[in-house]
Amino acid sequence: MSSFKYAAKNAAPIYESVVNDKGKKIINKILMGTYVTILEQQGNWYRVATAGPDGWIHSDNLTDYMGLKIFFLDVGQGDGVLIETGKYRLLIDAGPDNSMHSYLTKWQFRYLLDSDKKIHIDYVIISHFDTDHYKGLIKILDDNNFTFGTLIHPGILKFATKDNPYTTGLGNTIKHSGKTILTHVFDDLLNINEPHPFNRDTSNFMEALHKAHSEGRITATQRYEQGSSILNTTVEGKPFNIEVLAPFTENTPNGKGFMYWKDVGKTINGHSLVIKLYFGNRTVLLGGDLNTLSQEYLINQYGNDHPFEVDVAKSCHHGASDFTEKFMQLVNPYATVISSGDNEGYSHPRADAIGCAGKYSKSKRPLVYSTELARSTDINSNKILFGMINLRCNGSHIFMSQMKERKNDADLWDAYEIL
Repeated sequence: MSSFKYAAKNAAPIYESVVNDKGKKIINKILMGTYVTILEQQGNWYRVATAGPDGWIHSDNLTDYMGLKIFFLDVGQGDGVLIETGKYRLLIDAGPDNSMHSYLTKWQFRYLLDSDKKIHIDYVIISHFDTDHYKGLIKILDDNNFTFGTLIHPGILKFATKDNPYTTGLGNTIKHSGKTILTHVFDDLLNINEPHPFNRDTSNFMEALHKAHSEGRITATQRYEQGSSILNTTVEGKPFNIEVLAPFTENTPNGKGFMYWKDVGKTINGHSLVIKLYFGNRTVLLGGDLNTLSQEYLINQYGNDHPFEVDVAKSCHHGASDFTEKFMQLVNPYATVISSGDNEGYSHPRADAIGCAGKYSKSKRPLVYSTELARSTDINSNKILFGMINLRCNGSHIFMSQMKERKNDADLWDAYEIL
């Protein structure tokens, strides 16, 4: 008998005891794909140790397969997503501060650290170099409890404002075929030949990256663009693919470049890595901080043969108003996740972004999740309880869940199947 299994159903019940082959008193519910340690077997029942109170679970609610787990973490005003399936772990952005590091070390992978094991992340993906997406990675890179495979990025970095000799804060631009093209494109971040300094946060990130590399804890860095494939494999007998839908590059006499839109912010956001994930016959889109200009550009680049439609989408740019309805129509998800925070001057998520996320959905009852709304406050200690949106998928069924504000292990989850 295997010493461990996984929950086969979402909100699978854990019982206090079993009497006459029936579970008595639900004391816990666990999400699909949750790891359980087998302590004892009695007929069709297993006594298990798992997240929350331990108890008895029926064999019908257990499987040998974990499936796909996606954790949309509340990192405040920013993005942070952890993906686990099979042997793979991927981290897409890590927010503006140490929240992601705290979550990974104090909760998600505490069991590894308690066993004196390293936390290995196969792919670290930076959607773009705005601090609310990458700055939280600095502490993770600095921590020698972590090892990494490949760090993937879109290739645009910010220069220091003082004594910047270039035409923009992202480097030089040229005019080509009636377009303004950014010509500074960075490939391997570990081997940059650039005489002029980057801004403070980018420089701090680069220092942490080089430190991790010098310690042998990171394998490589690489720029990805439209058409790149991050993974194309099989997990638990099901296809698991991660494709890069954007950014596009423009060919110029000086080599590859990027469209430059109005200013630094529009350009670096608009050239976010756009990731489409496939597991079994279900799909997820992670769109970074795309804006109106970049969405219109992508729609034009792909034409009628667009790849945007998915089952679940992370809302672009934290639910900002800078989007096109046409793009949202093309994405057409059953569920949308918005990642945003308090104490910011943007009023994210905006009312129109929330409304359109519901309007442009293939579901009769669209689901719109917010990491900010998933957060709560313990009224006894006045401590902030950071929220999270959980996605679980077995290749054919997707469940989205968040914890209820008043914690009760026997009735912990507000969960929906994506239909």
